[in-house]
Amino acid sequence: MTSLLLALNNAFADNDIDAILSQVAQNNLTLKALKHEGEAQVQDLKAANVLGGPSVEYSPFFKKAYGGVAESELVVSEEIEFPTKYAARRKQASLHRETTEQSYNKERRDILLRAKLLCLDMIRVNQTVGMLQQRMEGSNTLKQMYEKRMEAGDANILELNKVDLDRMETGMLLSEMQNERLLLLQQLQELNGGKPIDVQMTDFPEEDPVGDYDTFARLALLSDADIQTAEASLRSAMHDVSIARKEWLPNITMGYRRNTELQEQVNGILVGVSFPVMGNGNKVRAARNRQKSAELQVEQLRLEKETALRSCYQQLVGLQQVLDHSDVKMMQETLGLLSKALQHGEISALQYYTEINSIYEKLQRHIDVHCQSAKLMAELKKHELH
Repeated sequence: MTSLLLALNNAFADNDIDAILSQVAQNNLTLKALKHEGEAQVQDLKAANVLGGPSVEYSPFFKKAYGGVAESELVVSEEIEFPTKYAARRKQASLHRETTEQSYNKERRDILLRAKLLCLDMIRVNQTVGMLQQRMEGSNTLKQMYEKRMEAGDANILELNKVDLDRMETGMLLSEMQNERLLLLQQLQELNGGKPIDVQMTDFPEEDPVGDYDTFARLALLSDADIQTAEASLRSAMHDVSIARKEWLPNITMGYRRNTELQEQVNGILVGVSFPVMGNGNKVRAARNRQKSAELQVEQLRLEKETALRSCYQQLVGLQQVLDHSDVKMMQETLGLLSKALQHGEISALQYYTEINSIYEKLQRHIDVHCQSAKLMAELKKHELH
């Protein structure tokens, strides 16, 4: 009997998960929108850190018994902030850009992880469909055999009905798998920006072992996109405190002033200083509270990530032990032996179906556990998605 789990391996050799994830990264509409939004936010910060337009004021005065403008005042001025404020805001824009990039990387990782998990489910479905199709082929062969035996008077209607019941059950399972496959493809298409995408693979990806937990966890946490995003937000919050402290620095107004009185002109310069001291203490305290909140969020996120990582790692180890005890080759050989025994009349149809149903349940369990194991590995190594 041909392999139940590797029947289509060579048919679509160029269709791998990495190629599919590359398509999703290129076509996903959410990622495209986030990229534009991030660029817009950076441009807004740059626009807010430039000098405002000059102010022009003109005041005419009139007198009785004097035609036209008797006196006038023209003021052209420009208000600038203390130079260090501009430098601080440039750094703030740089930190905000970093935070935006980390947020984008986090969303990109999450989308690619969802796509990869869908691909793994597709592989599970493809393996199950292959197994059920082979089971259906076997049942069709047995149906022809029992119909001939019925004609020869060597079988009864109960045995033929048993074959038909198995064909009916297998057909129902195939329909369920095809429906699940369609739903998975629709979800993949949504992640792929509405462009159709197919997964014909029947092999789960081979992954390198994660190795020692402590070493793996340390590297995984260092490169975790959620933690990196939170740490970028913390750096931005720390710089906000520095900016708030500089708010007491004065704004400087400089300009040109011209006064006229009865055709006589007087020119001068305008210099002014304003000290925005009111409410600055509250701004500093608010910025410090935001920094403390960001610090606690980073700490809490690290705890959550470490707990989830350890739990995922332990589950994976347990599932790999289950897979190690699952002898697929032996079960496939047993199916072939049972088929031959039935054809030679060594066992009854009832005994045959009792045995193969148990074996097929174990094969399906093997497929499901392998899929779950591959998903856990994807979760553990999601920091490698880029």
